[in-house]
Amino acid sequence: MATDPTVPPVFTGRVARESNPGRPPQFAFSRFSQAARRLIVAGGIAALFGIGASAQEDAKDEAFTFRQGERVVLIGSTLADRLQHFGWLELRLQLAHPDLHLSLRNMGWSGDEVALMPRPLDFGDLETHLTDQKADTILMCFGTNESFAGEAGLEKFRTDLRTLIERLSAVSFNGESPARLVLVSPIAQEQLVAPWPDAAPRNLALEKYTAAMGEEAKAAGIRFIDLFHPTRSLMAENSGAPLTINGLHPTSDGYRAISEILALGLGVSDPLPRDEAAVQGLRDLIIEKNREFMLRWRPVNAEYVFGRRKEPFGVLTFPPEMEQLDRQLTALDEKIQAEAGKVAASKP
Repeated sequence: MATDPTVPPVFTGRVARESNPGRPPQFAFSRFSQAARRLIVAGGIAALFGIGASAQEDAKDEAFTFRQGERVVLIGSTLADRLQHFGWLELRLQLAHPDLHLSLRNMGWSGDEVALMPRPLDFGDLETHLTDQKADTILMCFGTNESFAGEAGLEKFRTDLRTLIERLSAVSFNGESPARLVLVSPIAQEQLVAPWPDAAPRNLALEKYTAAMGEEAKAAGIRFIDLFHPTRSLMAENSGAPLTINGLHPTSDGYRAISEILALGLGVSDPLPRDEAAVQGLRDLIIEKNREFMLRWRPVNAEYVFGRRKEPFGVLTFPPEMEQLDRQLTALDEKIQAEAGKVAASKP
């Protein structure tokens, strides 16, 4: 059976195994670990989420509600970037709010930090692209890369966070009002068997950076979603296949669990409809849309699109092609929204 190219093999130190071979047409709950299945399907994520809930409640007490036509944009490092390949988060949001015509754009970039976002020549800065996407809500997924600086880097991280929050709070990317900012912590590092290193020191650092993010979110009056504590508990209880490919980067099952926690932090707790084939079809549409957006936002061979070699032909050839990609994305958004309405109507 062909394997999903977006999911690298998981190496546990003893055997190499595919975390999601072939991506079967249904969810294949039998592949999901007993702990993860129990916690997610039976609603245990809500209990897990309570571990880090105090930081979130302090940062923002009122319920999070989406508005009609809301555009949600993710920024951050690899955790956010790889989310696009699995579609779990948007699936949850679309099925919870099929009447709101939400849309989601993933602008995560592997290696990004709060104060370090290197881009190709003439690519454009963060504010430019958030304006292009008319961002209404921004999920800011940071802290993992920065945590490698340890205790010595905490104060700089706090300062950089405040600066970024102030920057993004000062702009109305949708042309009407400032975007709502949601700060999202790193996940825990999963302990795998040899040759993978001891995860305990990394988790100590990640916990400190998570705490700092919660405190800065509270000071800024923005929502904070703690992924660290729920994922650490989930990993500790997991008795099946690892939830990451290397201790750090989640598998599809790992992203499914993370998306449940994110969705809960955004006010979504309804169970998925029972029609697994229909839900999987919607998820496939979302993943297709994410691929199309990546071609539009980070085009292949960008040197000829907006870089040093855009003259003389790129400036003539590529603008119409980008407009066509924009039309395709709009059509896919509309298809996703329509399909979400049909699938949501099948809820028990």
